[in-house]
Amino acid sequence: MGKRFIFILMACSLLSIATVVHAQYIDKQTYTFAIKKADTLKLDKYVMIDQIQGTQSKPVILFAFGGGFKGGRRDNPDYISYFHFLARAGYVVVSTDYRTQLKDIDKSEYSDLQGFSSALQQAITCAVEDFGDATNYIIEHSVEWQINPAQIIACGSSAGAITALQAEYEICNQTAFADRLPANFNYAGVISFSGAICANGIPKWIMSPCPLMLFHGDADSTVPFTKAVVEEEMGLWGSNFICMQLKEKETAYYFYIAEGIGHSLSYSPMKDNRHDILSFLNRLVLGKEKRCITTVEKNPEISRYKSDFTIEDYIRENMR
Repeated sequence: MGKRFIFILMACSLLSIATVVHAQYIDKQTYTFAIKKADTLKLDKYVMIDQIQGTQSKPVILFAFGGGFKGGRRDNPDYISYFHFLARAGYVVVSTDYRTQLKDIDKSEYSDLQGFSSALQQAITCAVEDFGDATNYIIEHSVEWQINPAQIIACGSSAGAITALQAEYEICNQTAFADRLPANFNYAGVISFSGAICANGIPKWIMSPCPLMLFHGDADSTVPFTKAVVEEEMGLWGSNFICMQLKEKETAYYFYIAEGIGHSLSYSPMKDNRHDILSFLNRLVLGKEKRCITTVEKNPEISRYKSDFTIEDYIRENMR
């Protein structure tokens, strides 16, 4: 009798575990949101399917991949565990395509400063347009997907981080890009892994941006930590410069600096800083706390490193 009871108890326990596992899994669906000439643009939606599906709308993370505007994949295996982590935390994660305009350009066409700046501007503009179209697609399906269109957080890695930050910058300055989105729309927050803003001259903010979370290594030779400017005109203005502006404007931000670290901050926080990211989302985005937070990561083993890169250094690095 005792053995039979134990067997039944174990069977019930296994059944309960199986039910929970079955009831809580990450569902992935793929959608086509735009067709632009030869490019079919898709996005992947990740959501945790709960045992009891509630009616409360969920916040959304819209992610743009990295790849130097030359390549990259929305379903890069290195991103998936990050997407699943956010989905289990209650977010709908959408990873989007965008056109990578530098992939088909002959490197000789942008080997000089002017050629590089022109090609880069065009690539960023194209990527931001596609990011906006993905945003619109999410908003259009907000009821069906049970999401809150007022809680869309832009997120990206490297070129994708530039895309996400640039989209917010365009909205704040009421450019033509903002007209592509619903009236008065803004992202609820931006998470940037080694990103920057492209601007002619020092960036200016007509409107204050949403809360920004900026990860950047100060030895990054791919995307500038502070700035890389062509003849004091067009340039990329990195996380450090953006943060200085946000501090002056007393706008909410979370700036994570890794001293002596290069472009690895474009992906490492998706594994190493997940709970920092959740803290930012819970406090500054959803909780609307007005905080200016800076965290500096120091490695005593790194004492001497190069951080004063020229515009030529960045061009060489991005032409590899």
